[in-house]
Amino acid sequence: MTLAQEALGTQPLALWLVLGVIGFALTWRGANVVEGSTSKISDHFGVSQAIQGGLIVAVATSFPELAITVISVVVLGEFGIGAGALIGTAIFNILVIPGVVTIMTGDAKMTRGLVYRDAIFYLVAILGFFAVVLLGVLGTEGREVTEITPAMGVGLLLVYAVYVFLLVNGQAAATATEKRETNLPRQGGLFAAGLVIVLVGVELMIGMTLEISDALDAPPFLMSVTLLSILSSFPDLIVGVEMGEDDERRAAIANVFGTNTFNLVTVLPIGVILAGGVSLGFLTAVPLLIFLFYTTLVVVVLGVTDFELTRREGVALLGLYCLFLGWMVTEAVGITELLTEGTLRNIL
Repeated sequence: MTLAQEALGTQPLALWLVLGVIGFALTWRGANVVEGSTSKISDHFGVSQAIQGGLIVAVATSFPELAITVISVVVLGEFGIGAGALIGTAIFNILVIPGVVTIMTGDAKMTRGLVYRDAIFYLVAILGFFAVVLLGVLGTEGREVTEITPAMGVGLLLVYAVYVFLLVNGQAAATATEKRETNLPRQGGLFAAGLVIVLVGVELMIGMTLEISDALDAPPFLMSVTLLSILSSFPDLIVGVEMGEDDERRAAIANVFGTNTFNLVTVLPIGVILAGGVSLGFLTAVPLLIFLFYTTLVVVVLGVTDFELTRREGVALLGLYCLFLGWMVTEAVGITELLTEGTLRNIL
């Protein structure tokens, strides 16, 4: 039960839907403030576009997912909501954001560095997390639950440290971006205020998600993979479209890989460490991770082709995401059983 649920007690679902919409608006606004302040601070120091999109803005726009993970572990005392939101967000980001950006703003050019460094490293990050899941299941009696220890979380954090090193080192010899003076104390204050706004918004969205889950008798993990992840990822989508309209489509795509990498090998491990270790449904995580890996591989292959994503390819990516949502619906109503209800409820 979230803090909002404890404070309000039993309330009609309609009220929680309204609160969820308010939470979404707060998260959206807060994320915009955070992104704007970090961009201005980066411009002040002359940070390159690639590092801004792949690292700084990616980290800033990942705060909703970080807030979901922290609230999931610290307030709810369970990891399932956070894990589901992170996996769902990764799938949303890799399919929807490039798709919408290319459809609305035109073909997105991709550099060799973006494909062979950021995209490939993200695939490595997925495989790294998959390896952690496999190692975790070896320590259990059955094969339905995997135990992820804090030490494994630290290992994933080291993977992100390598990514940061490669990203910064790869831009060391690049021409510096022109510096733009800004009021640093003011931007720092806006950044902090934006984080607080996002935290409040995420709290309300999680409360709505749990109430809808109870009303539909659906596993909370499934609701977080779909509904909560879409709501929390929407600010990333807005940032991507704005970058595309400013003719910075490459930075928008870099932001996708940077955000997803940060979520998978930084936000998720932080949740593991805060919880002192977590249990994850093995039979739930594996199909979703496999889907995430192959959809990312599709984006990489499309990117390697002429090093650009076209509008037609963007439509195909959106079609894949619709396929994913359809799969989640069939799981919820029992038509397919790749993610059984029993397995979903093993998410702790």
